[in-house]
Amino acid sequence: MKEMLACANEGSASCSELREGLVASKVIASVNSAFQISAAASVAGRERHGDGGAEVLAVSAGLSRQEARSQVKVAKALGEAQGLSDAVAEGRVSLANAKRLADAAANTSVADVESDAELLAKAESMHPDQFAREARRWAVERRGDGGASEHARMRARRCVRIFNTDDGMVRLHGEFDAVTGARIKNRLRTEAARLHDADKKNAEDPTQRRSFDQCMADALDALTSNTATSTSKPFADICVVAHVDDTTGELIAKTPTGDRLPNVVLDELACNSAITPAIYDRRGVLLWQGHTKRTATATQLKALKAIYGGCFACGFDFDACQAHHVRPVSQGGPTDIDNLVPACWHCHNKIHHFNWQIHGPPGRRTLHPPDAINHGPARAPDPPGPDTNSVRARRPNSDRPTDQEVVTDVPRPYYAHRYPRRNSP
Repeated sequence: MKEMLACANEGSASCSELREGLVASKVIASVNSAFQISAAASVAGRERHGDGGAEVLAVSAGLSRQEARSQVKVAKALGEAQGLSDAVAEGRVSLANAKRLADAAANTSVADVESDAELLAKAESMHPDQFAREARRWAVERRGDGGASEHARMRARRCVRIFNTDDGMVRLHGEFDAVTGARIKNRLRTEAARLHDADKKNAEDPTQRRSFDQCMADALDALTSNTATSTSKPFADICVVAHVDDTTGELIAKTPTGDRLPNVVLDELACNSAITPAIYDRRGVLLWQGHTKRTATATQLKALKAIYGGCFACGFDFDACQAHHVRPVSQGGPTDIDNLVPACWHCHNKIHHFNWQIHGPPGRRTLHPPDAINHGPARAPDPPGPDTNSVRARRPNSDRPTDQEVVTDVPRPYYAHRYPRRNSP
């Protein structure tokens, strides 16, 4: 290794020799990492550290504790697969791609990963960034749920943290699922590009122009301001690429980066999107493009506000609501006032992600938990028969009312139950 470094520093080696050296160093680095993990685990086992060697690895190899724990976790996951461990130890699979294989094995099984020769070949040849997408796609296809579990996993991990740094700056850190992340990224980049172009036109002194990263920060500030008004043209929050599977006839939707969108997410996007239909051939050439269609017009929104006043389920402020299709657009639901209800984010999330159900006729829709019994509105009982002369119909020879008594002369009140009530004792 020292000789290779000396040749690189002296500049005496040719480009082809340097490239060969880089390939050799990749193998050496993989073998070295495998040795470090194995040695650290052995030391930790003998000294009974209980962490699999993460602390020993962090101190001895100069890694961060988070990186050391990640490597130990990968080694443990691949320990059951001797073939994968050998591929890493021999330098044929990089540690980064081994981590993706471990994630794929955790989401499916070690046997599925080992038995797929094509996946292992891609792990040996692909760049880590490319193989990360390929491994996610492979795991989603093996689950057979159209990507629903993967999307739910990413949704569960979503977070935003804001904290102050020592120099007085405020740092923002966030993690989002593929759909939300794409929407936020497209919004910020579009607004930042508008600000950046405006600076180019208006700023006479080039030193006074904002960098694109500064425009991104200002765009975030503008888009999160309550008083912000957009003067630019509408832009796409997210692009969805969909096709019908030739074999199953199933509609398969993905983001441009290849992440599979579950049907429930596609329904949610269709509820509140400006949709521009387009048809491409198999080579990606645009054949036809339609016109943008807003799912709910301004007139329909005014009508919904007049009917419901706010969220149809909880009554939250109408300005924070979105128009939801009772019968989904993907199932042929029309954009008619009778098929729309205003739903706040919280209730909208219940419908799309937690299977809450909408009951009732148009104008009197109510929201119910999944699998709940909807008793419907109460009504007055039928009038008494010709043989019933008393107020109550009792059992013979009984002075006390029974559970089978029916009140016939007092009308029962009308209740509009939002949620089913428990039976009274």
